[in-house]
Amino acid sequence: MIDRETLERKFGSDSVKFTRGPGGFVCIEVANAAATAKISTYAAHLFDYTPAGERPVLWMSGSSWFEAGKPMRGGVPICWPWFGPGAREELPAHGFARLSQWEVRAVESFENGTVTRVVLGLTPEQVAKPELVAFVFDLECEFWIGRSLTVALTMKNCSDAPVVVTDALHTYFAVKEAEAVRVRGLDQVGYEDRVVGAPVVLGHVQQGDIRIDREVDRIYHSTGAVEIYDPGFNRTIRVEKSGSAATVVWNPWIRKSHAMPDFGDEEYHSMLCIEAANASVDARTVFPGEKRRISQTVTVL
Repeated sequence: MIDRETLERKFGSDSVKFTRGPGGFVCIEVANAAATAKISTYAAHLFDYTPAGERPVLWMSGSSWFEAGKPMRGGVPICWPWFGPGAREELPAHGFARLSQWEVRAVESFENGTVTRVVLGLTPEQVAKPELVAFVFDLECEFWIGRSLTVALTMKNCSDAPVVVTDALHTYFAVKEAEAVRVRGLDQVGYEDRVVGAPVVLGHVQQGDIRIDREVDRIYHSTGAVEIYDPGFNRTIRVEKSGSAATVVWNPWIRKSHAMPDFGDEEYHSMLCIEAANASVDARTVFPGEKRRISQTVTVL
């Protein structure tokens, strides 16, 4: 178990505290001049981000598990080194990064205390189930917490052969009512419909804004920014990214919400996922010694 008191002595400050969060996991609590945030060292999981004077930007399920070996539902889960189901039935969905205990590598303050940078790292030795690791790597997740939020995932291939990875910053946004939300920025963009049982149609193209009136599980082939217009909360959330040519849009709607034990039956009304991803045709080959980075910046306009 990570020694919270040692971390507090090494990295703690007026704006950064180390506490025991849900499930007993060590929680990094940031409270600077521009925003507050909470990050679990288990899974490098950001589960709260609130700019000063605003309501929380991220959504967490009231039914989420907070147990070792299980993912958390909400916030920003890190999907790596694969997105979606594993290549074999026994492999966990969305990889092992969100099921592992990460180490704290750095905590820094910038811009007169209005921006806090937190860096967590993961190596094969820290993965709870070593049999899941197929190559040697070094993984870092950076959180830049200020008036905007940036989450960046950087991997280094430390093995002697190329590897293919897929990943995602699986961000859950809090909305007043999903049915009233409009997602802008993907008009005329092609996408893959991943809803189970959906008609197989080649060459889906988005027409206008995205509206949530059914289960939505799509991978859009786009490098551009997306905006969530939420009239209920009277705000627009802008989501920009780099290192990604796939944007996932997801809301489980009724049937899937009822099927997930860590998701409340009616919670689909209050959330929407917009995810920077490397998935499907955007899988990335990383050569020995090479680094690659995917990042997402969130701003409340």
